[in-house]
This record gives sequence, structure tokens and C-alpha cells, in this order.
Amino acid sequence: MDDLVGLAVIVILVVVAGAICGLIALVQLNGLKQEVAVLRAKITHLQTHKSISQSEPQSEASTAQAALSRSEPIAHKTQPNLTSQSVSPPVINQPSAPSKKAKPAEASAIELLFNKLRAGFEENWMSWIGAIALAFGGIFLAKYSLEAGLLSPVMRLSLGGLFGLGLIAAAAYLHHKRIVFEGFNNYIPAALASGGFITCFALTLLAYSSYDMLSPTVAFFALAVIAISASAMALRLGPLLAVLGIIGAYSVPIWVSTGSGNLFSLFMYVGFVSLSAALVAHKVQRAWLWYLLWAGHIGWYLVGFTLLKINTVWLMGAFALLSIIGLIAIPRLGLKLNVIEHRPHSLKRLLKVLPDHALLLAFMAPLIFTMLISHFDMQWQTIGVLSIVLVLFLVLKNSRWDIWQGVALVISTLLMIGAERTHLSPNLFDDALFIFKNEYGLGLLLGLLLTAFGLYYGKKQIKRLAFHITGAFSVFVMIATLYTLIPNSALSTAYPLWAVVLFVVAAILIKLAQHNTTLFQRFTYWVGANANITLAITMLLSDSGLTIALAVQVLLISVLIKRYSVPMPHWPIKALVAALLLRLTLSPWTPSYDALTVFGLHWSIVVYPLCIALFFAAAKCFDSSKLKIWLEGAALHCLALFITTETSYQLVGHYPQFDSLNFYEQILLTYNWLALGCVYLHRAKLAGTLAKLYQVAGFALVGLAGLFAIKTLLDDNPLFESLYIGELPIFNWLLLLWLVPAGLTLWLAKLVKPINAKATPFILAVAGGFILLAINSFIRQYWQGPYIYLSKGTSNAELYSYSVIWLVMGAGTVIFGHLKNQLLIQKIGLGLLAAVIVKVFLIDMANLEGLLKALSFIGLGLSLVGLSWLFQKLRSRVNPV
Repeated sequence: MDDLVGLAVIVILVVVAGAICGLIALVQLNGLKQEVAVLRAKITHLQTHKSISQSEPQSEASTAQAALSRSEPIAHKTQPNLTSQSVSPPVINQPSAPSKKAKPAEASAIELLFNKLRAGFEENWMSWIGAIALAFGGIFLAKYSLEAGLLSPVMRLSLGGLFGLGLIAAAAYLHHKRIVFEGFNNYIPAALASGGFITCFALTLLAYSSYDMLSPTVAFFALAVIAISASAMALRLGPLLAVLGIIGAYSVPIWVSTGSGNLFSLFMYVGFVSLSAALVAHKVQRAWLWYLLWAGHIGWYLVGFTLLKINTVWLMGAFALLSIIGLIAIPRLGLKLNVIEHRPHSLKRLLKVLPDHALLLAFMAPLIFTMLISHFDMQWQTIGVLSIVLVLFLVLKNSRWDIWQGVALVISTLLMIGAERTHLSPNLFDDALFIFKNEYGLGLLLGLLLTAFGLYYGKKQIKRLAFHITGAFSVFVMIATLYTLIPNSALSTAYPLWAVVLFVVAAILIKLAQHNTTLFQRFTYWVGANANITLAITMLLSDSGLTIALAVQVLLISVLIKRYSVPMPHWPIKALVAALLLRLTLSPWTPSYDALTVFGLHWSIVVYPLCIALFFAAAKCFDSSKLKIWLEGAALHCLALFITTETSYQLVGHYPQFDSLNFYEQILLTYNWLALGCVYLHRAKLAGTLAKLYQVAGFALVGLAGLFAIKTLLDDNPLFESLYIGELPIFNWLLLLWLVPAGLTLWLAKLVKPINAKATPFILAVAGGFILLAINSFIRQYWQGPYIYLSKGTSNAELYSYSVIWLVMGAGTVIFGHLKNQLLIQKIGLGLLAAVIVKVFLIDMANLEGLLKALSFIGLGLSLVGLSWLFQKLRSRVNPV
């Protein structure tokens, strides 16, 4: 019963899908019918209007003459005005005017499609409902005969089979006699045939699963014959049966399984079904039939990987390559692969060649992935090489597949990686000839062959840029990959050969660049030559040498673009810069970089400033360009990395470990990230389309700085813990802890105000808190020395100094506010003065007695009176009467 339920679900999906596809097929026909109806209505209207005009010529003439006589004086008076203003005369009694006014607005494409689908369904709804009813009638008949036990199993299946065959015969008869004739839109025969094939399909499953009357092999072939017969009949009756046949044929291995796991038999069946479905799809000319074909074929191809064994690797590879030929090459190039196209295409057009790219990726990606995770042997190596040969062969046949040369290069690289993982042996490098063996020999050979391929065909077809790129960069990519795989101890043996190869290829590219006719070809060869030379020099240096070489490459490409005025797209340079920035970002926390030095100095002191300079120099090559902003942003990112990492390294001897930062590292990171965040936000004003990116980066850095500031305030506060802050007044760790962040926070408030004005008061309050902490801490450090924690106690002199200094600062703030006519600043100053007064009364004068207390109150009173007089004086100058 589960099989019946599952089959019923599939039947419903098939019929509904077929209904939709058939309705889509009605779009053109219904559209033509509607256009014919509109034309007939217009012709009738014109004929009626003509008869009316002929029957009443005299009355219209007299009416027109009277109207003209009445309007003549007005027209005579207004004629000069109309002429001077160039106003077109009004149209009188034009039959087209009402039609223009009454013309409805044009409907959208979706509304038109919906209306056409609805019209098609309204015309053929009985056919579709009849097809569904027939299909379910056959299924329910089989189910009822099974449950009621009315007839013997053989009789039940025979009667059901006769019913299904009768429906199919009736459909063929109706189509043959042309009783309903609409070409491929002959829905009534298609509906009858659909019900018949579904009935036969269901009865075969019943005979196999419920009655055990058929063996798996017989049931398998019976279902396959039914499905393929439906596809064959679809050539006469239309796409509905094609959908049924394709889905039914591909689903046969699901319903009937022999349990043998025979991958060869499965692929033979799938290949036969795909061939039949391709013929049907080509004949019926429906794009969605190809989608069903691709889905079924690729689905069983992926299932085949679950049955993969060591002795069936060649089968998977052969099936993948034959599928590429059958589903991609033959539909484009013809059965004999003789439809050749050498016309050059732009990169944008090459990227949009669909579905070819998607199909190639669907077949090659699982194959290469399985190769990487499996044991690399001669079978996989042969499959990989054959894949490269096939891809390059197809490139020569059709220039729309030029981008597949990159696929061949990727496969070559992955072949090396797979071989390196499998053949890794500690004794491999004892033999000096290891550079010609295993992955090293394979990589070098593939690189040279791809280079020769690109240069040869690039010379024959100059305008196809992909050939030039393959010839210029294949050796570079392959040797660069080998360079990353080889251990440092074996590099000295491999370097002489690799350097010679790189320099020879670079010399060939330079020679070719001097005799080329196209600008892109010269530019590509120059860049490829520089890349090879840079890689050869890099291998002489340490790991940071590759970083420097890549940065130099960015500058060289930028200089070449400016020198030759090459209209090169910016994304390759952006991709190179992004990869370089990722390398620079991760390097400080890579173990191999811990003790790395360049010219006797720690690597970050040399690499980061050099990359900053190279990026800024490259940015100078692009005037008023988005790439200029991109490169300047890369330089700022390097500056951020340099400040973040080098300050911590010089302080504690290692790069920041964010889970175990000490007090001083937190101070530096808070200051650095807050400063860099402000720089990024300031940069956002000039970044154009990259403004959002700069804003996100700036706010992220500010947020991190805020988190570290809160952590320092709560956990590592020198006012609460015994932390050394320095001996010198002002010029100590308190300067970076609170005073400098206070100034940066004020700058931040100014930068944030145009973005979010509501956040500005909060940021100003944070800045005020920093200033308050900084001044009080400076005063305490002056009296207490390098340790200022509060549990040490406070002397009277220190208490008085707080009052005096804040009294002066409060007064100065009020005066400044009056001079600038800023009420907020005045209120802040008055608040400071009020706080000082409260402190003096409650704390400073609490322990005074006698004459000292009297003199203190007198001095405080005189000070307040003097300040009041000064404020009135300033107010009178600012606001004269």
C-alpha cells in the first residue's frame, strides 16, 4: 500500500506539472485568438461607421457648416494669439480620439500570463479533469480489486492492463483520425494516453510488490518499457506524455531494486533513458523537458557516488565525461561535433553561458572532490588528465567556453594536491630527482603543457584573451602551488630548476609582448612575466617575501595599466588585494611567523610599512577611480594591523592574545582601535560607494575599543588595583588610558553627528567621563606616585588641590561658554562649580576649625562673588543693551 500511496503522489505531481506545461503551451495560440477577435471587432466597427457616414452626408455637412459659421468670429479674434504661441489646432469629430481616451492601461507581463493560463484552463479544463479522473480510476480499480477479492490476481491485473491499453489505443485512434486536431496541443488524446500509461505503471508495480508475480529484473524492464513508450508516444501527442515518460523512466530504479548495487547496470539504464529523453525534448521543443532530463541524470550520477568502489572509479569518470559530451557538447556542437565557433567574446558574456557552466560544474565538482578525499591512484590520475583534455578540446571547438581553461587549470592544481596528500613520504626528498616525480613532476609537466597550449592557440587566435591568460599564468600557478607544498628543507634542491623555468617563461612572455598587436595581449604577457620573476625572487626570501612580492605585483599591474591605458576591469586587482590583506591579517597569529625576521628585523616592522607604501603608490596610478579608494583603504587596513600588532609586540614580546591581555595591552588596543575607528569614519566621507564599508569597519573598531575600555574600568582600574602607571606626571600610562581617548571620543562625536545625531549626546557624556577620570587621576598620581589605588588614603593637600583645579576649570569652562555663546558649555561649567562647592563644604572644610575655617569660608565667598561679577561683565559684552 505504501507503494500505491507514493505512486499516487507522483501521479498527482506529474499530472499537475503536465497541466501547467500544457497551459503554458496555449499562450501563443490563445494570444493569437484574442488578437483575431480584436481585429474582427475593429473591422465591424469601421464598417458600421462607414455606413452611417454614407447615409447622413447632408446632415453632417449642414451641421459642420453651422458650427463653422458660429465659431468664425471667435477664430478670427484668437488667430494671432494661437499663431504666436504655436498651439496646435483642436481635433474635431475624430473617431480615434475617443478610442485613445478609452484605451486601458497596459497590463503587466505576469497579469497577461495569468490571464492566458486562465483562458487556456477554461477552454480545456474538462480534458485535464478527465485525464486525472482516468488515472485515478485505474489506480482505484486496481486497489479495489485487491481489497475486495472479487477476481483472481491474474484476472484483476489482466482487466486493469486491458483498461490501460484501451485508453492508449483510443488516444492513438483519435490522434490518427484527427478528430481533435491542434497539433501538439491535442490534449484529449494526450489525456487518455496519460491515464493509460499511469494505469499500466501502477499495475506492474502491484504485480511486483503485492503479488510477487514478477521478478525484480522483469519488473524493472517492464516499467522501463512503459516509461519509454510514453516518451516515444509524446512525439505524437505532445509534452504532457513527455513529462510522464521522463519522470517515470528515471523513477524506475526507485520502485524496483535488485539489491545488487550494480553501478554499471544503473549507469547503462540512466544513459539509455537520458538518450531517449534528449531525443524527445529535442523533438517536442520544450525547455522544461531539458530541466527534467538534467535533474534526473545528475541525480542518479550523484547517487552513483554512494555505490563507488575501488574497481568502479573508472566507471564514474567515464560516465561523467560521456555526460559532458552528451548533455553539453552534442546539443551545442551537433552529433559530429562539427559546429565550430571561434568568435571572441567579452568576459561578461563568457560568464553568462548557461546552462553549460552549471552542468560542467555539476559533473566535475563531485568527481574532483571524491578524488581529493579518496586514495590517489592511477585511475584518478587518468580521469583527471582526461578531464583536462576534454575541457581543452571543447574550448577549441567553441569560443563561448573559453573560461573553461580556468577549470582545466584548477583540475591540474587539485591533481597535484591529491597526489601530494597520498604520496607524502619522509624519504621522498632524499632523492635529488624528486622534483621530477609524483606531484612535483606532474605539476611541472601540466604547467608547461598548459603554457604551450595557451601560447600556441593565442598566436593563432589573437583576439581570444583566455588563451593569453592561460599561457601567461599556468607555470606561475603550478610552481606557486608546488612552492606552498614543498617543505623548506627541500626547497634548496627544487629552487634552481623552478627558477630557471620561471625566468625562461618570463623571457618568452617579454619577447612576445614586444611583437603583439592587441593591447590586452601585451598587458597580459607583461603581467605574467612580472609574476614569474616575482615568484622566483620570492622563493629566495622567507615566508614574508611572498607577501612583499604580491604587494609589488599590485604596484606593477597598476603602473602597467596607467602606462598603457588599459581599460582592465578592477575586480582582478581587488581580488589580489583582498587575498593579500587576508594573508597580512592572519600572519601575526600564524605560528611560523613568531620568530620570522627580514633583514635582521622582526618581519612586521618591515612588511607592514612596505605594504602601506606600495598600496599608496598603486593608488596614485588611478586618478578619480573607485580602485584608488579601494587601494587607499587597503593601506589604512595595513596601518591598522601595524599599529595593533607592533605596539603589543614591542611591549610584551608577542602579538596580542585576546584571551589573556594584560593591563598595558588593553590600554594600547583601546587607544589604537578608537583612533583607527575615527580615521575610518572620517575616510567614509570621501569613500563614495565604499562609504558603508568604511562606516561598518569604523563602528566595529569603536565598539571593540569601548569593550576594552569598559573592561579596564571595571576589572583593571588603577584606582582600585595596585597597577604601575609610571613615575612622571602627565606623561604616563594615564595619558593613553583616559586623556587621549577623551580627545578621540570628542572627535568621534563630531563624526557621528551627521550619521546619527541622537547618539552624539551619549558620546559627549562618555568623553566627559574620560576627562573627569583623567584629570583626577593626574592629580592623584602627582601626590601618590606610580600607584594611585584609593585604599592608600588621601592627604589634605591632595583634597585641596582637587578643589582648586576644578574650580579653575569650572570657571574657565563658564567663561569659554560665554565667549562662544554656547549655553550647554556654560551649564557644564556651572555644574562643575556647583560640584566643587559641595565638595568644599562637605569634605574640605569638615576638619577645619577656628581661624582656618573662617578664612576658608571668606575666601570661598569672595571667589564666588568675583566669579559672579565676571560672568555679568562677560554677559553684558556678549549681549549689549
